Amino acid sequence: MNDVNLLKQNNVDVEASLSLWGDMDSYNESLKEFKDSLNSKLANLEAYKNASDWNNYAILAHSIKSESKYLGFMQEAEVFLQHELKGKDSDAFYINSHFDEIRNTINKIIALLNEYFKDTVTSDNTPKSILIADDSNIILNFLEKNMGANYRIIKANDGKQAIAAIEQNNVYALLLDLNMPTLNGFEVLNYLKENNLIDKLPVVIITGDDTEETIQKAFSYPILDVLNKPFNENNINRVLESIESFYNKN
Repeated sequence: MNDVNLLKQNNVDVEASLSLWGDMDSYNESLKEFKDSLNSKLANLEAYKNASDWNNYAILAHSIKSESKYLGFMQEAEVFLQHELKGKDSDAFYINSHFDEIRNTINKIIALLNEYFKDTVTSDNTPKSILIADDSNIILNFLEKNMGANYRIIKANDGKQAIAAIEQNNVYALLLDLNMPTLNGFEVLNYLKENNLIDKLPVVIITGDDTEETIQKAFSYPILDVLNKPFNENNINRVLESIESFYNKN
């Protein structure tokens, strides 16, 4: 059973939305569809921004604003409204300087709805999610092949994608490459530290750099283990055992 009080405590106007949807089942179904669409809509907004396609940017911001209002996210809708208006004005400076605002608003909605639906989508039979962040698809696919039987694998190609995945999913463990574009592994570790996640989420470093300086810097954070490239199935099994031990001790 979803706890509607969680939404109300986060200023979602559920009563106003129910006057439109009629019943909780219809409302919840629409909430799920909305949640599942937001990542792709954020990616499209960013693509329109980067291409200076302000007409389509304004149209999409308008769509997200309307859906937010229909579902009771009134405060968040105001953020999308501002971006809709600035898109219509082709105000590139405002949109570029405030795009983190729209990204954070979307991530906040996703995180809230993930929490809201957690009890109904999670069961003892649901695999635990391991996030693997590496800019090599070969590494990602090899790890997924060797870990995917018992875990749900979430893949990220850079630190920015890794942080977004952490914010949007209930991540059980993180396998983190240090050398990645956009944001590197150490910047992700700093994010975890700044958000009080570094001691709660077991982190295994993936690296091909086994110099003493790099390893010492990695272990200056409370990481769980280091997986040196190249690695094999035995190394992966050791890491998985370390992850399970982390939770057995806590």
